[in-house]
Amino acid sequence: MRVCGCEISAQEVRLAVVYFDDEGKILKLPLKITRIELKDDTSEADLRSFLASLHEFARDNDVETFAIKSRARKGKMAGGAVSFKIETLIQLVEGCDTKFVNPVALSHFAKKEVKEYPEKLLVYLKNAFLAGAYALTKG
Repeated sequence: MRVCGCEISAQEVRLAVVYFDDEGKILKLPLKITRIELKDDTSEADLRSFLASLHEFARDNDVETFAIKSRARKGKMAGGAVSFKIETLIQLVEGCDTKFVNPVALSHFAKKEVKEYPEKLLVYLKNAFLAGAYALTKG
């Protein structure tokens, strides 16, 4: 099973695909595309293009589940309207389930269960990797 961890930031989604190897170790799939940007959230063409890019990404990388790092809906640290559109588009990818990962649970998981990160993991993909790894192990 392959899980794509997602972190939504501003107008883009950051992507990291993880899976178990034969020994039960979590591995990160090397990807050509690690982020997809929604250029204009008021353009129907851009929304459709973003969704098509997600479909293609999921198909090309055999993704079965998307795991999204949750964002606050209100308050000082609330996600913006565009980020919630992106979240909705991820949920619309056909043939894939979507799970949400609470940031607090993700932090605890990182401290207690992640002994090492994949070599050459880009800093901006750390939360996406953690979201995917969490969903993969916690099911």
